[in-house]
Amino acid sequence: MTRPKTDTNSSRTTSGPSGRRPMDPDIPVRYIRENFKPEDHIAMVLIQKETHRVVQRIATAEKVASLEFQAWLRHQNASRFEVYVSMNALKTGSRSRTKDDVAEIRHVYLDFDDNGTAAVQALLKRDDVPQPNYLVNSSPDRWQVVWKVEGFAQEEAERLMRHLVRDTGADPAATDSSRVLRLPGFANHKHGRPFVVSVETRAAETHRPEHFPRLDTEEQGGRRLADHGAPRQPRTAGEVTQSERDWAYARRALARGESSDKVRAAISAFRRGQKADVNQYAERTVRKAMASLESDRAGESGREIEGTR
Repeated sequence: MTRPKTDTNSSRTTSGPSGRRPMDPDIPVRYIRENFKPEDHIAMVLIQKETHRVVQRIATAEKVASLEFQAWLRHQNASRFEVYVSMNALKTGSRSRTKDDVAEIRHVYLDFDDNGTAAVQALLKRDDVPQPNYLVNSSPDRWQVVWKVEGFAQEEAERLMRHLVRDTGADPAATDSSRVLRLPGFANHKHGRPFVVSVETRAAETHRPEHFPRLDTEEQGGRRLADHGAPRQPRTAGEVTQSERDWAYARRALARGESSDKVRAAISAFRRGQKADVNQYAERTVRKAMASLESDRAGESGREIEGTR
């Protein structure tokens, strides 16, 4: 992408053939120490894709960053275990990694799988979203965008991530506060040839809710109203409904090349609990957006033909 602004990646950048780089044992240690307090309890999740074996260890960030723990992670990674870290601090004494186990929100994040490089470049040009603290290159053209945050309630953080997913085309599955992301400095074996996960540091400050786009009332309370069956308020003149926002999002996403399946999945994830048949609603919304785009393109083609006469 670009040269990192700090030495989290030493002298390396994310623009070269990251998968061919040697593994630097200092990178995961610095990443853990920069992102968590020493006393934070975090989960390390190791998954061996071929055997579907999963190993989870919950320990303090200080212990995870220790030489002994890192040596164990490198040994497991050499045995083709993928290495993931929970991005939020867990309650002391937790034995599992559920939403109820989350003690403090330390990060919000996005996961870009399709056309990831282009999507991240577009995100970096926006002036309504703070610069990410980290860009994690998990495999070719796949990126994880991470912001260090404070002052977020759990539902507030998840609501923001769902909003950003809809607006950027990121993976709608990666909006859970108990989510794990890849730990930089270890090899990704998922796509054949091992790829060393690298990280680019973009910012040092910790962000607060007011630094991100302000969510409107409907986005903040829509799920709660739907869950309790509250009646809809009368629509005032000129008001834009959430359905119209969904349609506009679908148009933007399709126009920038997102697949219709991914757009449907994003809308379904965001509106789950608000619609009786959310999949049918997402399908209808995407279909209308596609028809609108095709109509616009047909009109432009007609004007071009007219201009040649």
